[in-house]
Amino acid sequence: MIRIHYPNIFKDEPDLLKRLTVITEKTYELTDFLANIVNFDNFSRRFSEPLTYHDSCAGLRELGIKKQPRALLDRCGVDLREMVDAEVCCGFGGTFSVKLGDISTRMAENKCVNIDAAGAGVVVGGDLGCLLNIEGRLRRNGDRKTKVLHIAEVLADMIQD
Repeated sequence: MIRIHYPNIFKDEPDLLKRLTVITEKTYELTDFLANIVNFDNFSRRFSEPLTYHDSCAGLRELGIKKQPRALLDRCGVDLREMVDAEVCCGFGGTFSVKLGDISTRMAENKCVNIDAAGAGVVVGGDLGCLLNIEGRLRRNGDRKTKVLHIAEVLADMIQD
C-alpha cells in the first residue's frame, strides 16, 4: 500500500507526496528487504520439513515478490517442493471470497490439491489472507496435519540458536 498506492492517492498533494517519498523509499516487503537489501544469509539451522511456497497475488503482481522468498529459502538449504500453479490465486482476494464464495471455494480447493501433490507437509506464504484461506480450506477438508506458516515464521525458526 505504502510503496504502490500511496503515491497515487496523494498525487494531488505535492507537500505530502514529497514527505511520503521519504517513507516509500524506505519501505520494503520483508523477503525483498532480507534478500536484496541486507543480503541476509545468517541461518544457524535448517528447517526440518519439506515445504511448498504459495505466491500471493498482491505480492507477486504488485510488488514483484517471487524470487526473494525462494532465494532466502535456498540460502538455508530448505527442501522446497514447488507446487503446480504456485502463482495462481488461492481464492481469497478480500471481498472476492465473500461475494463469489463458490468460485473462491473451488480456487482454494484447487490450491489444496496442489499443495498435497507437491509432497510437502508445510505450505508457506507471505500474505496472511492467503494463509488463512488456505488453512481454512485444508481444515474443512479434514487435513489437520499440513502446517500453514508465514515466511517470517520459517525464517525465524532457522536463525534461532
